[in-house]
Amino acid sequence: MGTTSFSMEVKEEMLKNFPQQRHCRIAEIAVIIATYGKISDNSLIVSSDNERITQKYFTLLKKTFNIIADAFEIKGFFGISVTKEDEVREILQAVKILNSEGNPVFHKGIVPAVLLKSSCCKRVFLRSVFVAYGTVNAPDKGSHLEFVCNSEDQAAQIVRELSYFDIKAKTGLRKNHFVAYIKDGNGISDFLRVAQANVATMTYENSLILREIANVTNRRVNCEVANTGKQIDAAYRQINDINYLNECIGISNLPETLQSVAKARLENPDVGLKELGELMKPPLGKSGVNHRLRKISELAQKHREKDA
Repeated sequence: MGTTSFSMEVKEEMLKNFPQQRHCRIAEIAVIIATYGKISDNSLIVSSDNERITQKYFTLLKKTFNIIADAFEIKGFFGISVTKEDEVREILQAVKILNSEGNPVFHKGIVPAVLLKSSCCKRVFLRSVFVAYGTVNAPDKGSHLEFVCNSEDQAAQIVRELSYFDIKAKTGLRKNHFVAYIKDGNGISDFLRVAQANVATMTYENSLILREIANVTNRRVNCEVANTGKQIDAAYRQINDINYLNECIGISNLPETLQSVAKARLENPDVGLKELGELMKPPLGKSGVNHRLRKISELAQKHREKDA
């Protein structure tokens, strides 16, 4: 599953989530107008290449203001227009983009903070801006979620609203676009939960669990491989020391306690100390085997120094 397809699945789920409270619906309308809106000649037009967004906007206007807007399609863009002056004014007053003189003050991408005072409206805001500007990697492709913004202020607003829910995000500049992003898997999971994308949250969290299991397994395997390598290296050195002593003085001239462990090691070059001790008669503990092999190593070193 690629980044685009997973992002689209998340957005589709978010678009199905319809705010119940009027003030939350107004917050979502504000995001849509700030993102896709154009105000001119007493008309308010919203257009997007995503028909689902304009369909939702149409329904939001009807349920919130009882306004039946006009829908149109031009060259792959789907539009919703409101042309009655009193209806345009009602919408613009609700989304707080009229100044004291009654003229629209429109900042592309920015939603007036007064609309985001309650936590429920903040959730709606974050959900809506993700639908508009966001992408997220598929759970198996690494942890990265971002919002590609039109301005530094817009990125800063998103980071600020994320911080309300203790979600840490950073901003950066990429190809003349400001980006707000989250690179922590738990942070992304928290965002999806805050945005009430419940199916996406479960999918993502299950993936995080599987990734952690895989990481633990890999670490364990790597550790076991490393230990096996060390065991093989140690056995090779031990056998080398035993063969050297055999050439110098003969194994039969070693003390009995060292003879038995030397013969056991030569006969079982690929086993660990614990297993080697269990093969001896009588059996010997791991520390006992290690002690005797160390004595053999020290004795071999003394003979090498004499021969040097």
